[in-house]
Formats: sequence, C-alpha cells, structure tokens
Amino acid sequence: MTTTATSRLTVLLTGLVLAGCSRTASPTGPSAGPAAPATFTVDRPQKKALPKVIEQPGSIQAYESTPLFAKLAGFVKKVNVDIGDAVEGPASSTTGAEPQLGTVLAELSIPELEDESRQKDALVEAARAEADQARKQVVIAQANAAAAEAQVTAAQAAQTAAQSSLKRWESESARVVQMVKDRVVNQQAADETENQLRAARAAADGARAQVLVAEKAVAKARAEFAKAESDVKASEAKVRVADADAARVRSLLSYKFVRAPFPGAVTRRNVDTGAFVQPAGAVKGEPLFTVVRLDTVRVQVDVPEADAGLVKRGAKAAVRIPSLPGPDIEGLVARTSEALEPASRTLRVEIDLPNPDRKLVPGMFATARITVEMPPAWALPANAVVKQADQTVVFLHRDGKAVRLPVRPGRTDGTWTEVFAKQKAGTPGAWDDWTGTEEVLSGPANTLADGQSVSVAGR
Repeated sequence: MTTTATSRLTVLLTGLVLAGCSRTASPTGPSAGPAAPATFTVDRPQKKALPKVIEQPGSIQAYESTPLFAKLAGFVKKVNVDIGDAVEGPASSTTGAEPQLGTVLAELSIPELEDESRQKDALVEAARAEADQARKQVVIAQANAAAAEAQVTAAQAAQTAAQSSLKRWESESARVVQMVKDRVVNQQAADETENQLRAARAAADGARAQVLVAEKAVAKARAEFAKAESDVKASEAKVRVADADAARVRSLLSYKFVRAPFPGAVTRRNVDTGAFVQPAGAVKGEPLFTVVRLDTVRVQVDVPEADAGLVKRGAKAAVRIPSLPGPDIEGLVARTSEALEPASRTLRVEIDLPNPDRKLVPGMFATARITVEMPPAWALPANAVVKQADQTVVFLHRDGKAVRLPVRPGRTDGTWTEVFAKQKAGTPGAWDDWTGTEEVLSGPANTLADGQSVSVAGR
C-alpha cells in the first residue's frame, strides 16, 4: 500500500470515530429528564378481628366402635352376620308396640339355663295357684264372720226376751207374796210363782251365756278373716318373688342372643358355629364381633399447645379428605378433651360429620381447618406490609416521601394483615402502639425504598 492511501484510511477512521462520539454526547432526540414518582394510596391502621385458621392433620374414626362379648358361657348355635354386613340397632316404638331389638349377630345354646327358666315358670304358676286359694279362703272367712255376727244378733234378741220375762215374773212374784200375806191366795200359788221366777232367771242366764258364746264366735271368725287376708298378701308376695326370679332367669336367657347395640356395620368377626364361648372377663380373648356406627363419623385432630386454648366447642371447621375428590366438608367442633395429652402436649378435638352414604371410612386421612374468632387488633391492607431483609416493614407517607418503619406483624387473611406495634422512632428494639392516624402507603410497597419520592392518588 502507498503512503498516500494509508493516510486517507487513517483520516476516514478518525472521522468515523469522531462522528460516533459526537452522536453519543449530543443526542438528536429530546432530553430524557428525571423519572416520575410512583403513585400509591394511603391507608390508616384499623381495628380488625381477623379469624385465625388452625390447620392440622387428623383421621376419620367411627362415631362408635363397640367390641361385643358373650354375657354367658355357651355354645355358638348360629352365626348370622359376617364382616361388612349392615346391622340395625334397637329402636323404640311410637305406637306403643314392643320396642324393636337390635339385629341378632349370633345365637348361643345354654341348655342348663333353659331348664332353669322352665322350672322358675312352674314355680310362678304354683305361687299363683296358692294365691288364688288364699283369696278363696278370704271369701269363706268373711262369710263365717258374717254368720257369727248374725248369731250374736239372735242371741242378744233372746237375751232381751229372757230379761223381759224375768222382770215380769219378778213383779208377779212380789205381787203374789203380798197377796199371800194378805191371805188373798194360798201358799201354793206363791210357790208356783216362785218356780216360774226361777225358770225365768235361768233362761236369762242362759241367754247371756249364748250372747257371750256368739261374741266369741264372731271374734274367732274375724281373726280367721284377718289371717286369710294376711295369707293372701303373703301368697301374692310369693308370686312377686317367683315372678322376679323367673324374670331374672329370662333376662339372663335373653343374652343367648348377641345383638347389635346400634345401627352400623360389622368390622370384625372372631367366632364360628359350634365354638364354646365364655363370659367377658372370665378369660382374656378377642370379642365375638366388633360393630361400628357409620351414619355419623368423628374427625379426630390433635391441636398443638400453642393453639389449644383457642379451640372451643362450636368453632367452624372445614375438613378435606385427600382420597375423596370434591369440596371441603363443612362442620363444627363437636367436643374437645379439655386437657392436653401429657406425652404430645396436644388437645384432642373432634368434628362430627354426617355420613349417610358411608363414603367416609374410618381410618381415612383428613386435614381439618378450624376457624377461631380472635379479638380486634390493629391491621393494615396486606399489600402495605412487606418483608425486607429480616424485618417486616411498612412505609409511612411524609412530605411526598416514603419513610421505612419496622412493625411487629400478626396474622393475615390475604386482604388485611395484623400489625401489633411499630418501632419507636430512633430506638430500635422498642415498640409503640398505633394511634390510628398514621398514613401508610398501600400498593406495590415491595418496590419502595426509604426516602423514595412517591405520589399519592387523589392528592
């Protein structure tokens, strides 16, 4: 390359570089200028009662689960059910009929008790026959007493007649004696009158004796009547004793039927036909059957100690069953144990759920969300409270700028967030309560920095 060509290339490159520098330093477009301040809204702290949601795992349990044992020793005569079979429980009648008993799961054979029951029934019949005989004796004794009283009446009438006759002959005797003295009649007439008087006295004495005899007969008849009535009471008491004894044996004999205590299903069967079973407590062993109630189930949840004091009966709950598709099942807290388990420091909480179609199976895993009401506390819109580094902060609006303020946060429901206190100005670690007059910036607060210029909507 010649010297002249080399010089031209150098000049051209230099010109291009200068031209490029000139365009960078002096743009042909308008000047960029400072960025416009972000726009926010201003909110003041408010007292809000934000409910707390306690979410804990749990499990579904049968509302009732009962192991059934034999009451009496005997041989299994018949087994009527197997696992999975539905059973009915006892039910009272609204029409006055006999109450319906639970489904018979198994029947036992107890020959000795059946013989004893027949013997007790025979003793009842004998006692009733004895009572009937005693009642008949009362009727007889009552009739005898009435007859004796009639005899007394007759004897008293005879006594009255004898007394009247005696008085007449006494008067006649006195008159005749006077007439003898006056020599109106002779002594023979006086003697005859005296004989009549003695006869009248004897008749009166006999009548008095008959009255006494009749009265004693009445007393005896009345005593026999009272005894007959006592015999009736004694015989009726014997009937009641015999009835009670027979009823006791019949009650025992009713235990040969192993019945379902409530409507539900059989989950375990540990007995076969012909097996010899013994009463519960006589030997340690498995129950004959286990029956569970499934029309209602319990969701059992263990709530940690920190939240245990918040959960009360009647609190709203939503239960999610991961193995069953569909929405959460709404319910209420039915009961709590009212005491923590010493080992786990948790409170047992139970939620009752209806289960008419029996889709909720005991043993299923569940998650319960229990909503508890809390007292009002200071709160701000959730988008005003942000996390920066290791602090939760809000930004106050002062003179068109954002002022960073650390706060102590609480719960949030997605719309509002509790802020229990604000950091005291110039004193890290010390806290002040809110006054409700603070202007707090809401919006994309996570984009703010301390001292940043802000624009407030509507101002």
